[in-house]
Amino acid sequence: MLEHYLDQLGDMLHLCADTDGILIVNKQGVIEYHSMPMPAYYTHEDTVGKHILDIYPSLTEETSTILTVLRTGIPSYQKVQRLINDRGQNVTLESTTLPIIVGSNVEGVVDSSHFFEIGHRVVRSGPNGELSTLDSIITENTCMKKLKQRIWDAAQTNSPAIIYGEIGTGKKLAAEALHREGPRANGPFIVQNCAAMHDDDNSFYCESAGAEKNLFELADGGTLLLDEFDCLSHTLQAKLIKALSRNKRHAINAPNAAYDVRVVAAMNDDPYAALREKRLREDLYYKLGVIKLRMPPLREHADDIPLLMRYFIDKYNLEMKRSVHVVSSMVESILRQYSWPGNVQELKNVIEGALVSMRSDTLRINDVREVLLSVSGRGSLPGMLDSTPPANSESFSLNEALENYEKGIILQALQETHSISQAARRLGISRQNLQYRLQKYNI
Repeated sequence: MLEHYLDQLGDMLHLCADTDGILIVNKQGVIEYHSMPMPAYYTHEDTVGKHILDIYPSLTEETSTILTVLRTGIPSYQKVQRLINDRGQNVTLESTTLPIIVGSNVEGVVDSSHFFEIGHRVVRSGPNGELSTLDSIITENTCMKKLKQRIWDAAQTNSPAIIYGEIGTGKKLAAEALHREGPRANGPFIVQNCAAMHDDDNSFYCESAGAEKNLFELADGGTLLLDEFDCLSHTLQAKLIKALSRNKRHAINAPNAAYDVRVVAAMNDDPYAALREKRLREDLYYKLGVIKLRMPPLREHADDIPLLMRYFIDKYNLEMKRSVHVVSSMVESILRQYSWPGNVQELKNVIEGALVSMRSDTLRINDVREVLLSVSGRGSLPGMLDSTPPANSESFSLNEALENYEKGIILQALQETHSISQAARRLGISRQNLQYRLQKYNI
């Protein structure tokens, strides 16, 4: 059958340039060819000669993109599918499927897939596996530029690393850059969500014959990112220690090591605090903490907020076919004052949410306030964000806005402490200074 495809394969080669797997399936739905850069997931021998529904039994004749294209002859582009394979694993992939037409008949299909998740593991592979690079870290802040240089320097090595910081600060982005910018860029990039693991999980280490490939086998030659690492129980930490003893990057007797994996751990908590509080094993900390990268919260590089706003506005203008080109000066001032507990991710969500319902070309205070309330999940916001601006809010002066904000946080401190002295301490000002402001704002 393959000889009949040669005339059309040239037109399909672009599918092979950026993929985690190529399948050629004949008109009976049987796999005739399989190429995958991640043999730890499936090999040629696992799939060739089998019907596509045998590999993915959760599919049907109607829901399978491959069988649909075989039936209709109509190409399917970038279709995201959530499947269960014949090993019982949950798989999320994005497929492009093209018909192979000989004469007027559909003789088969070529299917190119990106794998996003296998079980609780996010998978990327190959030189263009849609991973972030350092250019994805948008900043003009001096400290952030130094951090980008540190990430670059670390990427040129194979040393294990711990990346830590608050939620939404870009830990996964930094981990992807460590992989993409270094010597392992062509290898697999496997992400394990540690919060989804249970104590009886054998994903780190298992010697049973015929067992599912473990994480180190999947990531061999590449990078294993342990996301939400601070959720890993002591039982699983012990299993990880055992697995690391067989990894070239950690084993004392490296020539006999079974795997060559760079391990990167991402955690919300400061690793020193986790170590001090006995939540993190000391031996594991010293094995993984060769490189430590702290991702700072957005409030520590708030001067990047206008740049990030512009970046996200441009991104969602393109995606949503909007034409927002102006950000009111008040919005910019307010967003620089806001504490951003969700950091860059929250800012991204706020801009995206605001543009969904916008029809004008200017981002105004009401657009941001309503979205902040919904995206942040809080019933109220401090200061001027929680107050309803006057109808002519765009003529509301910056001094008035800042005074309104100051009055709001003073009221909040008084409501929460019920004491002028305690409120002053919380606000970081003297009691006399607070008394002056109470008189000024007639509180």
